Amino acid sequence: MPVLGHTIKELQLLCAKENTPVNELTEVVERDTGLVVHLLRLMNKQSSSSMRSDVTSVQQALMLMGTEQLKKLPKELPAIETALESSAKTRLLITFGRAYHAARQATEWAITRRDMNPDEVFAATQLNFLGEMYVAMKKPDKLDQVDKMRNEKNIASDEAQYIVLGFTLDQLTAKLARLWNLPQLVLEALHPENAKFPRAYGVMLAVQLARGAAVNWYSDKTQHIQEYAAEWLDKDLDAIIANTHVLGAEVARDSSLYQVCPAASRLPIIYKPVDEKQVATNEEEEESQPEADICLTPQVDVLKTLLGNLKQKNYPDSDAYELISFILKGMHDGIGLNRVLFATINHDNKTLQPEKIIGAATDPVFNRFEVSLKVPNLFSRLLEKTQAVLIKDSNRVKFWPMVPAEVQKIIGTNSFIAMSVVLDNKPVGLFYADRHNSACQLDERSYHYFKAVCNHAAHALSQLPRLDFSSSN
Repeated sequence: MPVLGHTIKELQLLCAKENTPVNELTEVVERDTGLVVHLLRLMNKQSSSSMRSDVTSVQQALMLMGTEQLKKLPKELPAIETALESSAKTRLLITFGRAYHAARQATEWAITRRDMNPDEVFAATQLNFLGEMYVAMKKPDKLDQVDKMRNEKNIASDEAQYIVLGFTLDQLTAKLARLWNLPQLVLEALHPENAKFPRAYGVMLAVQLARGAAVNWYSDKTQHIQEYAAEWLDKDLDAIIANTHVLGAEVARDSSLYQVCPAASRLPIIYKPVDEKQVATNEEEEESQPEADICLTPQVDVLKTLLGNLKQKNYPDSDAYELISFILKGMHDGIGLNRVLFATINHDNKTLQPEKIIGAATDPVFNRFEVSLKVPNLFSRLLEKTQAVLIKDSNRVKFWPMVPAEVQKIIGTNSFIAMSVVLDNKPVGLFYADRHNSACQLDERSYHYFKAVCNHAAHALSQLPRLDFSSSN
């Protein structure tokens, strides 16, 4: 991973001094996302495998490096200005800038929450962009295609990534994070189902805020992210917006090294009086925005392979979480379902909570999917026995009132399929899937495939030695 030439020069000057304070070195390193990747990868690689303790922050890594190794570091680093061609360099610098912005916002929220180690949150947030960094270096044109598809076809970013690349950037990041033994919080924040954990949720929100602000600080998406942050932190929305804007401006000053347009440049310098007629016109335009005109299509060969593997017991047969992950990926790819999850019952607070989610990496609200079972509803009824439901135009009047209002808000679509898994008369969990927006309605064929996979999944779960869904992700 190349780093900024300016960073190399700064490190050379600091390393030439005697007893340079660690906080000065930390400040230089944290402004360079490429160097953060290099440093944490290097130090976690050197950790003892038998008595390994994660190196989780830049400051910790620098303290463990030692003076001699630190002095050698600048000589070993490739400079981004000479290591990459123009298009790759530009895309990588854009990613560096967004990663740094996201890390600063996430750290500010961590401090607000009195997090015991906000430096860990900073590093984990920057590393969340690792997959994007590598595609930016190797295939910057692919990211251009993703942007074009997202903007012109009105589909979610992770869905565009899947169509263009065959995988999502988060999946690539997770693969690299495991390969390089990067901090656990990096992995936790890459799995949508972990939105129920405050530290991971903070990273998710900050990443989406940085991405949204890079396009438009005043878009619905960016506004909603700040609303979720205000609700999560129990703070006034206006205060959260003011703080994110001020911090965005501070980041812009620090980000001048990236030589690309910072997100703060999209904040107005002069506030003009509000034209109510124009606001009304803009709102009408937003409401009339077309739905996505690309829907994921079933990949029949992938679906056949999944069903064949389930029939032949060619699947993870000792770990319930790995089995569910295997099945959900097959549903997503094979049936063409945009968002899929498997939820289990939390008996302490009587709710359904997701164990695994696929297809919602850029949707922090959906990631906090939760269904209360305290009051009878569609989902509690489904859990009474193994059964399935498809909500569509012809039956919505009958079933929609049975869907809890908070669930309707979370899913943001009016069509979905769900099927319960009940083994030995005991409810185990529930599969849920949708196509993310109302333009891509679910049909009977998809419903048939979904039920077939769920039935095979239930049988596979019944064959496991124990039904324990806990996993380190």
